Amino acid sequence: MNSAQPIQAKALKKPTLLNQSIKAALIATVVVTAALPLTTLLAAEATVSQQQTFQIPAGPLAQSLNQFASQADITLSFNPDLVRGQQTETLSGQYSVEQGLNKLLAGKSLQIIVLNQNSYRVEAAEKTSDEVVLPRVNVSAAAYSEAGLGPVSGYVAKQSITATKADIPLIETPQSVSIVTADQITIQNAESLHQVMKYTPGVVPMGGDNTSSDGMIIRGFNVTGSAPMYLNGAKLSRNTFSGVSEPYAMERIEILKGPASVLYGNAAPGGIVNMVTKQPQTEPLRELKVQAGSFDRKQLAGDFAGALTEDGGLSYRMTGLVRRSDTMTDYVPDDREFVQGSVRWEPNDDTSLTLLANYQNNETGFVYGLPAEGTVLDNINGDIDRDRFIGEPDFDKYDVQNHTLGYLLRHDINDQMTFRQNFLHFDGKTDWNYVGAGAVDASQQLVSRGATARADENRSWSIDNQLEIKWDLGASQHTSLVGLDYTEQSFERVQYGGSVADLNLFNPVYGSVVTLNNTPAGHGKQDSKQLGLYAQEHIKIADKWVVMLGGRYDKIESDSKNKLTNITTEDYNDDAFTGRVGLVYLFDNGLAPYISYSESFESPPGGQDANGSAFQPTEGEQYEIGLRYQPEGQALSITASVYKLTQKNVTTTDLDNTAFSIQEGEVESKGFELEARANLTNNLNLIASYGYIDNAVTESNSGTEGNRFGAVPRHMASLWADYKFRETVPGLGLGAGARYYGRSYNLANTYEAPGFTVVDAVVNYSLTPEWSLALNINNVFDKEYATCSYACFYGVERSAVVTATYNW
Repeated sequence: MNSAQPIQAKALKKPTLLNQSIKAALIATVVVTAALPLTTLLAAEATVSQQQTFQIPAGPLAQSLNQFASQADITLSFNPDLVRGQQTETLSGQYSVEQGLNKLLAGKSLQIIVLNQNSYRVEAAEKTSDEVVLPRVNVSAAAYSEAGLGPVSGYVAKQSITATKADIPLIETPQSVSIVTADQITIQNAESLHQVMKYTPGVVPMGGDNTSSDGMIIRGFNVTGSAPMYLNGAKLSRNTFSGVSEPYAMERIEILKGPASVLYGNAAPGGIVNMVTKQPQTEPLRELKVQAGSFDRKQLAGDFAGALTEDGGLSYRMTGLVRRSDTMTDYVPDDREFVQGSVRWEPNDDTSLTLLANYQNNETGFVYGLPAEGTVLDNINGDIDRDRFIGEPDFDKYDVQNHTLGYLLRHDINDQMTFRQNFLHFDGKTDWNYVGAGAVDASQQLVSRGATARADENRSWSIDNQLEIKWDLGASQHTSLVGLDYTEQSFERVQYGGSVADLNLFNPVYGSVVTLNNTPAGHGKQDSKQLGLYAQEHIKIADKWVVMLGGRYDKIESDSKNKLTNITTEDYNDDAFTGRVGLVYLFDNGLAPYISYSESFESPPGGQDANGSAFQPTEGEQYEIGLRYQPEGQALSITASVYKLTQKNVTTTDLDNTAFSIQEGEVESKGFELEARANLTNNLNLIASYGYIDNAVTESNSGTEGNRFGAVPRHMASLWADYKFRETVPGLGLGAGARYYGRSYNLANTYEAPGFTVVDAVVNYSLTPEWSLALNINNVFDKEYATCSYACFYGVERSAVVTATYNW
């Protein structure tokens, strides 16, 4: 960047039902869009004379002005030459915009110029007086600077690296991406990835409020087994049960919906999840959080950052927590120690190296699930208690230790070329005993049980090399990306089976002896490798048309060793080519319709066909048409999309050899999604979403044609809003949300789980600029509900958490 340029701180498959749902959702889009100006008018417009709470540490003036613009929700621009080398004192407390800017610019020959209703600029003041003359300004919606790996002010993110691996505006991306920001995670007190996703359309958590897995379904497809998790864009190749994510450590969590293989290789067709960790920063940050709540929950968390050198060339971030807690389920704890550290070295403007590491220790239990009789189906003895534990307290455990180590390297070769290299290593161990439930007897009281003890070791590493070139040709602007990535993963498991007495679900008596077999039921190790070469072209023509082209070649291989027999078997050795093409048109008013086609491949299941041949990778393809609305200078984003997503090469019964499978199955998911995110005023924030998923097995030899995937509702909708009473009761904030999930089926489609609506709420209050309190209540009306897959899982009963936060 030229230093003289200004910087701006800113089970039914009928198509008629799909059409009706799409029409209803489009009407909802119009209603939401039309309601926004009215809502803005109803909210009293803040003026500079009204007080706001600011917390800006002493430091470089440029950074302080950026922070002020974000916190005050104004647009502020300045020439870097005017502020270079200047420092400012701490701004902490209640100020009007006028007072705050006066304090930041005190003693400096600078003044504020009003450019228009929503934009202001710092300029040199005329030296006719020792005072800086500051015209009156009005607070308006913020247009803040943002980077794909950086923080987001509020709920509306407009940059993302997930969909393109480049810092390209979301409005120029022809595929749906949902982004949950740190501000949303904080105000909703999301303490698991499942809780993070609960206001996101098209995403269904698996297994209730799971403490042992981040398993989820996206657009009707189970993405869990394909390791869909990424950390800062690097592949986090871990087994489903090798650990869970810690939301407090994240700056944002991004969900790319639909096939993502063109950039990421092996992936389920539903999509991937990229978690962006809290990054080092030069501005001092000191935060402590103390929590107490339901299920005897106690937690201490902290987040610290700042410069390690005077010039800010070396900075750090340290985030961590310690938790001791029970859960709704008897004898299942939720204890955790977590720490994450990062250091960034920026020797000059062209080079940045960030080292990252984290460590996590979880002690919890595996909630196997309950029988349908007594949860979603009638039981002659009544309903099974929500807190029922079907295991044995002295046997069950789920202890996981894992850590990651990696780095993010960026070097600007020149003004047009940038090289990036992302590396990530993962190591995890799981010590896991659990008792699983079988069938209930004729009395519908006793459930048969079986015991399992297993130990897992999971290691992986991945490296991604990217070369980005920006160039112009006539009226077109090009961002070309070529990359080479490589991943290795090793997973070893030893597992024992065992027996245990039946359990009375309505009058449980624990203490039964668990007898494990002397010989392992299995002891195997799987090693896999993936090498990928990809290219992408982003073309912006006349600032109106955006064309996205991409292609990728992958080579994947895997072999398994049975350590009981010392026999090694090749699981697969395949290659795959995937592509993506998309088109976007950018209207001046912020509307951006798009259309895209994308492909995916997923490593095949284990086993062989009747001819002894290994299975081929499954193939996915998606057609998507969408419309985004992101008006310039407003913190508002609305996305509506219609998609058809198909997975082929699915295994199904071989009719000629029924003991074997053949890859002739197909699963299809058609749907509509609507997501609106808005910081409507300096006081009011809103999230609204609706998702329709019509997924079914379309081809099968197993008699499952027409079946829906387990636990996937046809309809899901949510609404969240929070409001700060800055003018009437300074420091007070209220928020509430409602989540609706329609009826769904179990995996076999033999019974149905009813739909439900759950309400959440929060009350927060800033006592001083340093101290704040919050009360979060989930499931306010204590709604009893369950979802089912292979078993049934109760949703968490009403629970509350009080948080005291101290920033200094």
